Amino acid sequence: MRLELGTFPVREIAFGHRTHYADGVLQVNREELAARLGEDPNIVAVQLAIARPGESTRIIHVVDAVEPRVKVAGQGCAFPGFLGPAQTVGEGRSHRLAGVAVVATASLPGEIDSLSVKEAIVDMAGPGANISPFSQTLNLVLEFELAEGLLLPEKTASVRLAALKAAAYLGETVRQETPESVEVFELGPCPPDLPRIAYVSPLMHEGVLHNTFVYGVKTDSMPTLLHPNEALDGAIISADYHIAAYRSATYHHQNNPLIRELYRLHGRELCFVGMILCQTLIVSALEKERSASQVAKIARMLGAHGVLISMQNGGHGWADLLMTGQACERAGLKTVLVMAEMADADGRDPSMIMTVREADAIVSVGNMDELITLPGVERVLGGTEYLDAMNYEGALEASPSDEATTALRRLYCVNNQLGWGLVTASAY
Repeated sequence: MRLELGTFPVREIAFGHRTHYADGVLQVNREELAARLGEDPNIVAVQLAIARPGESTRIIHVVDAVEPRVKVAGQGCAFPGFLGPAQTVGEGRSHRLAGVAVVATASLPGEIDSLSVKEAIVDMAGPGANISPFSQTLNLVLEFELAEGLLLPEKTASVRLAALKAAAYLGETVRQETPESVEVFELGPCPPDLPRIAYVSPLMHEGVLHNTFVYGVKTDSMPTLLHPNEALDGAIISADYHIAAYRSATYHHQNNPLIRELYRLHGRELCFVGMILCQTLIVSALEKERSASQVAKIARMLGAHGVLISMQNGGHGWADLLMTGQACERAGLKTVLVMAEMADADGRDPSMIMTVREADAIVSVGNMDELITLPGVERVLGGTEYLDAMNYEGALEASPSDEATTALRRLYCVNNQLGWGLVTASAY
């Protein structure tokens, strides 16, 4: 499979009388886009705003962030299974608007089956911005008001689909244009003496509310083989609304840094042999064991010598991660884990719920319990008060525009476990 990814850098974004891209400037017809998104009867209203790096702006209630894309050659569409048939993507050419993100927000209080949508904050300036991936992007912020009487899964489904529609709408501006640069992703032949490395990507699936979709279907506990180009070409969509710091936005799956790094080293220092998807936060012990063993089997069938395993979320999902790493090591595969920690504010608590002897190579992306003080801001987008569903994270009583101290857990994607975040930890 050969994927060409054409890049159109966005250096400025503004509202205008028509939606188009030229010379690094993306103009958006606010009324036209709002009308398209409002065609969903579950959406009562949508407000559009722009948030730029360095502005005194705080975005709250973040649901997802998506990079604008359009499929210009090859099978499928930008977001298969949502905006078109669930056809295999990863070949042909897609165009991307780089440096801009569609950031969907909505106030989604309440719970269902003991699950809730957690608060998620992005600061565009100050100490929070220093560790936030989306303080670095030009953000088109969508603030949704949902109809009364809907269940939480119905609300999140409408917001999720609307964000993808908005990203595809913006992507259409460069369908016929010539990109500034083109990247080629292809698992070509390698020298036989290079180590063969597989990438294992556990995806979030917990109940009806915290999930990840692959070609429009929720991931399940039976591991499967994916070509890495499929991930880069929009096959994986985030529906994870649990702890904000741990989340991987759709934007991150579209630009997975671990996949990109393995591609960069492919044919030079290693041979990248493929991507294995599995589930994290598996409920039953039997399924955990089955998943771990199947991942190791698939990696061996690929002829891998080693595996790189990332993570989504935490809690008992760490058992999935560690059991998978253990199974791979016992199968003779050198294993490296990428994960965040939950170690209390002072770092004294154990970082995971369990340990295994075989987990001897771990890359930490930081401790979500670390405290940070966010300064007051001039503008707040996304809502008027913080969410505190089920008192899960303790009260945050300040107004969103005021100074407040919180754990990193409320900051969107700051401990991203695909390697995108800016927070790290060192062992001494």
